Amino acid sequence: MANKSFLIKTTNIVWNLFMVGICALLTSGILIFLLLFVKFHLITFPLYLIAFLLIGPTMGAIFQTIFKMLFEIGIRVVRKYFYYYKKDFKDSLKLWIPYSVLILILCADIDFLASSEKGAYLLPMLFLILLLSMISYVYSLILYSRFIIRMRDIIKYSLYLVINRPVQSLSIVILIFILYQSFKYFGNFAIFWGVPMFAACTVLLVRNVLLQIEMKYVQ
Repeated sequence: MANKSFLIKTTNIVWNLFMVGICALLTSGILIFLLLFVKFHLITFPLYLIAFLLIGPTMGAIFQTIFKMLFEIGIRVVRKYFYYYKKDFKDSLKLWIPYSVLILILCADIDFLASSEKGAYLLPMLFLILLLSMISYVYSLILYSRFIIRMRDIIKYSLYLVINRPVQSLSIVILIFILYQSFKYFGNFAIFWGVPMFAACTVLLVRNVLLQIEMKYVQ
């Protein structure tokens, strides 16, 4: 009986992840279309910029829906996804913009230094900052999904967690690497299954940290 119950729960989780992936594909449709069919140049830059900014609301909706899916019973993931996408569109965008700007600058610097001999010694430091920025953004998404607090406080506390939770941070690095490999081998459609699975793993990874935060700071 216990095995049957476990199988049912596992099947439901897999199905819900599948549905979240479908929703993510729909809200990322512009970016996927551009990457598949439109070459990047000066004329198409505004379209790419808009599509890139829309990553924020998509990621926000994914993490919030996954969080609800894992810790609440009987939610309708499709309805929840689009509810969060529409309701928190601006807030998710505000959370994504500072990280996206930093990531774009770092990637541009890394690309420039990698193609020149001068300044190559700076590459390890830039890669480290890029990685720490990604970890901080993941923490920010999880905190944003769980607590109602100001954006600047979310970013501050996410940076605190990057340093003070080394085991979880290292685990997130491993998950980011696995997600990168999924995009490398399966292309842009890895968002269909890779990103929802990544979100579920990271949320489960830091759930004890969230509980500690709630016990310490939430009255």
